[in-house]
Amino acid sequence: MSYPGSPTGPDGQEPGPVPPPPSGPAPFDATPSADPTRPLAYLDDAEDGPAIVARKRRGLLTGGIAAAVLVAGSGAVFAWQALDGGGTQPHEVLPADAIGYVRLDLDPSAGQKIEAFRLLQKFPLLSEATGITDENVDLRELFIDEFASATGCDIDFATDVEPWVGERVGAAMLPPSGDSSEPGYVVALQAGDQENATAAMDRILSCGGSGDEAGAIGRAYADGYLLLTDTQENADAYAAAAADSSLADNAEFIEAMDLLGEQGIASAWFSGTAMFDAFDGSASAFGIGAGASGNGQSSIDAARGLIDSQYRGVAMSVRFDDRYAELASVVTGSAYQAVDGGGVAADVPDSTTLFLGSSHTSDYIRDGWAAGVESLPDGEEMMAQLEEQTGLVFPDDLATLFGENLVVAVDASDVDIEALAQYGDFSSIDAGARVVTDPEAFAELWEKVQGLAADYGMPLDDLPLQTTDDGYVLATSEDYAAQLLEGGGLADTDAYRTAVSGGTDADAVLYVDFDAVEEHVLAAAGGNLTEAETQSIEALQAIGLSMQLEDGHMGMSLRITTN
Repeated sequence: MSYPGSPTGPDGQEPGPVPPPPSGPAPFDATPSADPTRPLAYLDDAEDGPAIVARKRRGLLTGGIAAAVLVAGSGAVFAWQALDGGGTQPHEVLPADAIGYVRLDLDPSAGQKIEAFRLLQKFPLLSEATGITDENVDLRELFIDEFASATGCDIDFATDVEPWVGERVGAAMLPPSGDSSEPGYVVALQAGDQENATAAMDRILSCGGSGDEAGAIGRAYADGYLLLTDTQENADAYAAAAADSSLADNAEFIEAMDLLGEQGIASAWFSGTAMFDAFDGSASAFGIGAGASGNGQSSIDAARGLIDSQYRGVAMSVRFDDRYAELASVVTGSAYQAVDGGGVAADVPDSTTLFLGSSHTSDYIRDGWAAGVESLPDGEEMMAQLEEQTGLVFPDDLATLFGENLVVAVDASDVDIEALAQYGDFSSIDAGARVVTDPEAFAELWEKVQGLAADYGMPLDDLPLQTTDDGYVLATSEDYAAQLLEGGGLADTDAYRTAVSGGTDADAVLYVDFDAVEEHVLAAAGGNLTEAETQSIEALQAIGLSMQLEDGHMGMSLRITTN
């Protein structure tokens, strides 16, 4: 479906988008040009006069309904319900060619809300900051109060909003149209009563102004949702496009959301390939262009290939349990392939404060090396020069260094925070790494590294590295090296199992045990903390991040657990 003024390609399809070349599967792109909740088309500083006021007011509303909900709800939205819960969902009234999407549910079910409220109450600082002190709070009312306070508008939730507003809000970013390089946007606000919704929206839009601004934003009504965008022409076009084919018909969107599973109270999705297609005309703005060789198109093609294979689509959701808050995400791409042989083995002492583990590291380094080098301007020439200067062989030597399995452990349970903070004294902290790798290949590599270090006047004779029958261990002391070689039961602790989702199958894990240093943090504060600060610190148990590769996608989970 072509919108007014939108360009079409030779096959009649609209070009799709390009995020900045990602350095990793990050959540939703935070750059202004990629934010689907921001009314980019209005922010033209070349214009002046009353039009700017109207544009900014319209932007406040449309961005407010989507983006300000995120701000107001950043500490206030705690619970979730499934994407396929009762009634029409926002993605069902938004166009299928959307390149990005965010969704919020502002009134989750009572049982889940109570459970999430209990988790929130463990952190008095958050409870005080958000104003959520009652498990029966209506998050919609909380948002409207915040919106009224921020804008100075005289809006009453019970009178002006509650009679018509629904529970869900979604926003889509759409391909640029016409001569603009900026993406389009449309906000879908669930509204059970079209007449009251329209009247209330007129009042909100004109609040603080002349009243003429109410007609300066496009509105349409579709299957229980009020659609809001920059012009009436676009509002009608977006509604017609969604009626013909909505995001529910977008195969990439459905694939990513199905893989993600539970959508949570907040979810988001964007298509990396569609973004690249939509913006590749301005690829230089994202740092993609001619390298030293001058072959800019080659670099763009390589970046497109990288995005297709590793960042084709990204989906995320915010979830809560009675023990943890979780940000879950899925990244799709053909480069992701499962490797047999088990996941990270967290067989380190259970007193470990920080743990980093990686499984099949050497395989992933070798498999992804060519694509990574090709995506860099003059990458092959640069690596050839590095090999010539150092005598190292890439990626083989790098794969040998990190090995098949890598674990890094830090024990700070006896940390001297005063010595650390004032003098940079780390002697009270034990740290080390244990690597399973080809011992013969490592011996050859270590000889090369020692020679290079000596050539640069930095001999490594005193480095506490020990070779083993299956690799090597590097630690701050012989005693801690022996502990790492002996192993331990971190993986069996309740804190680790709760914080690290799918830990035994994960390909990479990061874990931080905050309980291990809580006593030292409170002692270092010297009684200068408030009761709310103390209780909030005591409530935090651990942080866990896990990543698992499957055929065609990568799943990630970030959890914060509580005591």
